Amino acid sequence: MGMFAGLLSVAVVGSALAQQPAPIRPVPPPPVPPASAAECSQLPGGNAPVNKIAELAQPLSPRSLDLTYFNKRLADLTDEDFDKIADLATRCNRTVARAAADKTKRLREVVRESQSVRVKTLDKVDSGKAGLARIQTPREKVEWLHNAWAELSLIQDTITKTDLREYAAWIARSLQAVYDNAPGYGARPPPTLAQVLSTVPPRGDQVGPVSRDTPDAKGPLPARPWWVAKREREDE
Repeated sequence: MGMFAGLLSVAVVGSALAQQPAPIRPVPPPPVPPASAAECSQLPGGNAPVNKIAELAQPLSPRSLDLTYFNKRLADLTDEDFDKIADLATRCNRTVARAAADKTKRLREVVRESQSVRVKTLDKVDSGKAGLARIQTPREKVEWLHNAWAELSLIQDTITKTDLREYAAWIARSLQAVYDNAPGYGARPPPTLAQVLSTVPPRGDQVGPVSRDTPDAKGPLPARPWWVAKREREDE
């Protein structure tokens, strides 16, 4: 009887083991298909020397953010853009995919740091514009605008050339508006666009051959806030 019970238990265990499903082996993901010629044509999509920018030992000057890559200004590239660039770079350069990924990661770090400096300066500019709107007297407005014009040289390395041009044009228009509305000055038609632009720096989107070949690396990013004026010998 004991022997029969033992054989029965062995049979039950064997039957249970036979009914268990076979272990499922993990299926490796399908290989990533290479990018099409149309996709790869999106790189570089501009005039920025991105390989040299990624290799910079010093921070990239925000002035260089007017250069273009991936059919955008460097100033306008987002994290989504960089993710897409990284994907295309690895699929379009399959023989050196790892190197392409590392280069793209470094490019993102350099450009995003420069973008951060630009955004902080533009935030200060916008804050100043809002402050000007609260000033009541024409004299104070004129003084503020003249000081803003003098400070253009202090912020020119922390924004793009296009930003500098647009801000200078805004100062010129605002100053003319104060003069036109001043008592006794007499209202007159606002200046034409050509008259305003003749007083501001050259166009920022005119990138010369030197800028295309060599990114504008200015060394450590400025630590001194742009709104703190430089001391002159006349102040001493």
